[in-house]
Amino acid sequence: MSKTRRIISMLIGIFMIVAAVYLMMDPESGYAVIIFVLGVGLAAKGGRVLWNFFTLSLNSVGSTKLLYNGLLILDLGIFTSCLVNVPVIYLMIYLAGIYLFKGVIDILSANDARKLESPHFKVKLAQGLLNVLIAVLCLVFIRRQDIVVYIYGGGIIYNGIIRMVNAFSRTDMVFDDWTEESLEAAKEEK
Repeated sequence: MSKTRRIISMLIGIFMIVAAVYLMMDPESGYAVIIFVLGVGLAAKGGRVLWNFFTLSLNSVGSTKLLYNGLLILDLGIFTSCLVNVPVIYLMIYLAGIYLFKGVIDILSANDARKLESPHFKVKLAQGLLNVLIAVLCLVFIRRQDIVVYIYGGGIIYNGIIRMVNAFSRTDMVFDDWTEESLEAAKEEK
């Protein structure tokens, strides 16, 4: 991860924590702000993925996956932005669904990391299981909006902290097509 990406990831993590505290302190107006920011953020990410598709990888192998991913994220962002005037109970079901989906993706990612014998798969697995737990708790306490706000806010704080920690953690590099020279060069860089 480049220094710029690390700084951006840190700023996003700090913003997530501040937004969660704001949501916990003022749940009535916090919903609208959180949903709007989440929607705009997802739409911007989808737009960036589509921009990368059309400028960098239009003719690359597997680029259609990038196109579909960008369209899906952009659509999800636009849809999320439109949920500002929806009743709170439906909004909490939607947000719990996002947490559940993110948790399942993290668990599947941890399984792939385990197959590649990465020592970091346990952290990713714990993160995925906690996201699934947050989604389940939100659905169990759906009638108690005050409890759901605190559960969801705690989940946002947790994910913000994880994002900030991941910004400074070392990442593993996987070489599919390596030679002895490339392996020795990688060892010399360490």
